[in-house]
Amino acid sequence: MLVLLLGTTGCVRRDGRNSDCRWPAETAEHSPDARHLSADAEFAEDLAIRYADAHHGLRTKYFVSGEEYMAARDRCMGTLFEQIAKEHGVPVAQVAGSLGRNRGHIDVAVNLPFALFYCFAAVVVARKIWRRYPPAEHGWIPGAIMVLFLSLVFAAGSTMLGEVWSSIAESKRVGNGHMSYRVRRLPWSRRRTELFAGALVVFWVAASEGARHTTSA
Repeated sequence: MLVLLLGTTGCVRRDGRNSDCRWPAETAEHSPDARHLSADAEFAEDLAIRYADAHHGLRTKYFVSGEEYMAARDRCMGTLFEQIAKEHGVPVAQVAGSLGRNRGHIDVAVNLPFALFYCFAAVVVARKIWRRYPPAEHGWIPGAIMVLFLSLVFAAGSTMLGEVWSSIAESKRVGNGHMSYRVRRLPWSRRRTELFAGALVVFWVAASEGARHTTSA
């Protein structure tokens, strides 16, 4: 179910990919709603990055500087935004403003498998802690110390691994291994502190439930 969710909800336009800064005409009529414009803007962004990589990238004979690379990428993106705006009869500013928006469903699809795996791992480890340090034999302090220590380890590790996971999953979703500045758009890059705190809370809840389960057994 999770693989299907990731493959369907997170999918992007695949046809018409090129590195020539050329906007492929759409084969079907689409109303210019917010989600469709966001998808078109994201696709145009990917085409611009492909164009800049192929014609101004570091590994090409045309490379001059990073500034020239970014300028070429942005010029291409602006041109593609203009074509999208003309195709849908909307202002260019509306297309540009839709980039990176209306992707809540994508972020959920990309990160839900990792979040569920973390919750499962937290439950398993928390129960092992209380089985190793049962309160009836050792009191609450040894188990509580281990919970505190491992919750910090798990939270820090999951924050780093989650960022790697989301970056890999997003690159697979868009079909481009060069994510460039797009990684800054991902939740793990924008909300590290909040996600770290959330991971701590999840582990503590799992530990609390594990303790309750141990003492009632």
